[in-house]
Amino acid sequence: MPPELADRLARLLVGCHPPAWRRRYAAEMLAVLDQHEVTARTVLNLWVSAVSAQLDPAWRTGRDLGLFWRRARNAALSVVAAVLALVLIVGCMAWQDHEGNIGPPPPLSDGVFSMAFSPDGRTVALLNTNLELWSVADPARPRRLGYSMGDTAGGPPAFSPDGRTLATGGNGGTGILWNVTDPTPRPAEITTLPAIHAAESAFAFFPDGRTLAVGYDSGTVVLWNISRPSHITRVATLVGRADGPHGLSISPDGHLLAAASTTSPGTVTLWDVADPARATHIAALTAQDGQAGGISALSFSPDGHLLGAASDNGSVVLWDVTDPAAPVITATLRFAVPPPRFPGQATPPDVEFAFSADGHTLTAIAGNTRVTRWDVTNPNAVTLITTFTRDSLGAGAVAVAPGGRAVAGAPPAGDTLALWTLP
Repeated sequence: MPPELADRLARLLVGCHPPAWRRRYAAEMLAVLDQHEVTARTVLNLWVSAVSAQLDPAWRTGRDLGLFWRRARNAALSVVAAVLALVLIVGCMAWQDHEGNIGPPPPLSDGVFSMAFSPDGRTVALLNTNLELWSVADPARPRRLGYSMGDTAGGPPAFSPDGRTLATGGNGGTGILWNVTDPTPRPAEITTLPAIHAAESAFAFFPDGRTLAVGYDSGTVVLWNISRPSHITRVATLVGRADGPHGLSISPDGHLLAAASTTSPGTVTLWDVADPARATHIAALTAQDGQAGGISALSFSPDGHLLGAASDNGSVVLWDVTDPAAPVITATLRFAVPPPRFPGQATPPDVEFAFSADGHTLTAIAGNTRVTRWDVTNPNAVTLITTFTRDSLGAGAVAVAPGGRAVAGAPPAGDTLALWTLP
């Protein structure tokens, strides 16, 4: 809806309230409209307010001779407001901007179920059934670059190594590749991955950007050759556990692929993908304690010698995969996980982690509030550096930037990305 039309309708609806309401609130409401951008949501809220006030006897007191006529006038105004609201609702449902978006995006505080940083840490992609791209080049002033309404589904998004392409799940079991070189005002859809009748749950690009690994809920990982977006081909199908991989990670040299199961006890399957067309199973890794609760995050260290798996129960298990055929657990790191934010909440708080750029430290974020950092320079003698609690980033998923120095999340209220910069 054009801002000018929204502003005009909002001011008309202020005048549709009963006189007693207008005497008390109209001036204040008009001042608010002068100070803030008026949207279709503002108009709809004012319509609901006007109808409610007209139906409330508390706003329609008085027994003078003009009461009948005032009530008749107010009833007529309510009918007009209802008609305008119906037109507005239908118009908003049908309205699209010149890039094809249907209406404005919902506030981030309404909920975000996954997000990811770009490789350079300057952009955040997030999914809340829609796709949004945010610039965090200035952490103090994050800003929305563009969005695409109602296209996405599935697991967390993944950026290509050069940060120019983004992979997300799509409705109907397809994956979507986006050109995010210039996401303003809307990221451009490059192509869709062929549907294989199962929802995507994880994505990971190979270092050369030519191959994309996609984990499906059916329990398989498919390697796709995306070097020619107009002609995507399936390179290999890796069969894993029946519940599907919850996380994927590819070693920096592109030779190893790790897929984490959501089943408890948590299991990680390791594959040799040096030649994607001839991928071979190497090992199934299971932590000694089973990582009760399942594995929520998975990552190789920058040198590819360590593989870390974090669990929502408050642990990160480190494997030495220097010899992939004989992985060895070097450490099991423990940290406290905050209790669920809401009584009776079944799912535990999310846990994410990241290695530093030099691979010497590891940082874990639990429940959007608790930060723990270890020195992993010697994987066989890991030492705790610090642990501290920050103000909550809000409910929902968080993302840790490459290098572990920044964390993004949805705010408890409002429509601005919440960011931490860690010491």
